[in-house]
Amino acid sequence: GSYRFMAPEVFRHENYTETVDIYSFAMIFFYMLDGNPPWPNENGVAAVRMAALDGDRPILPRNWDARFQTLLQECWDENPKTRPPFKKILSVLNDYARDMPKTTMHRTLSTMSVSKDTGCSCAVM
Repeated sequence: GSYRFMAPEVFRHENYTETVDIYSFAMIFFYMLDGNPPWPNENGVAAVRMAALDGDRPILPRNWDARFQTLLQECWDENPKTRPPFKKILSVLNDYARDMPKTTMHRTLSTMSVSKDTGCSCAVM
């Protein structure tokens, strides 16, 4: 995997579980929301060192939805045992999606179906 999104315990060569994927999800989700990778002025190795050895985490903009702020903080928690399962993450994201204004894009996305043959769905606009 990419160093920038690597869980601290992996970088430190500690025993780990599937919760490393929760941490990586948080870093990628942050990237998606922010438009910039975590620690954009650092290379990947320097970024993971900051997270793994110094306990640093990206700064969350105060204008982001509180649910996303809380979710990210829980997902990138230093203690892997306290990171939420993906079931909880999906619940938070589904709750957020239900609360979104019904924009044209949202209506389009909510009516898209997943192909039974390929397991994916596309929309070209």
